[in-house]
Amino acid sequence: MINEVLHSRLIAFFLGLWAMYCASIGAYDGAIFIPFIYGMLLLFNHLDQKKSDSAANTDAQNK
Repeated sequence: MINEVLHSRLIAFFLGLWAMYCASIGAYDGAIFIPFIYGMLLLFNHLDQKKSDSAANTDAQNK
């Protein structure tokens, strides 16, 4: 479920739209904050998948 939300083109479109809006009115903190949170969610999701993959590989090697 989270992968579909994180990798959604619609979410990426709205993030770009939000960053462009904030940059046009001069609110650069808003233009950076929301994409930063999105990037952190992507990073944590990737690290979680990597950890679960390595745990699955360890279980397969132990059998």
